[in-house]
Amino acid sequence: MSIPIKPLVLIFAALASPAAQAQLLGLGFESNVTLTQEDLDMIRRAVTQEIHGKPVGTTATWSNPSSKNSGTIGLLKKFTTRNMRCETLGYTLMTTAVAGASPEHYELNSCLQPDGTWKIL
Repeated sequence: MSIPIKPLVLIFAALASPAAQAQLLGLGFESNVTLTQEDLDMIRRAVTQEIHGKPVGTTATWSNPSSKNSGTIGLLKKFTTRNMRCETLGYTLMTTAVAGASPEHYELNSCLQPDGTWKIL
């Protein structure tokens, strides 16, 4: 099942709490990349297992042959705010499902919460 929502909103929703996901799924924008739930799961796994807590410059890739979507995620910066450990992640999303579609780039900041989860700022 495809979800025609701006990938940035979906990435945020995928990494947010279930309540935040439900609120954000009502927002929609034009995009060349339509992410599926499987894409979102791959992005979440890559961030959790390969990016958070690693050195700046670390990258991870994901690719979904079913949706023809793929991407890279990079750890761009680490910083501290309000006594929380935070990271800036760069996302590049690509699709071959739309001829001539350009890669889309996004940056999001997330911080490690006291309960051990990461929350988008």
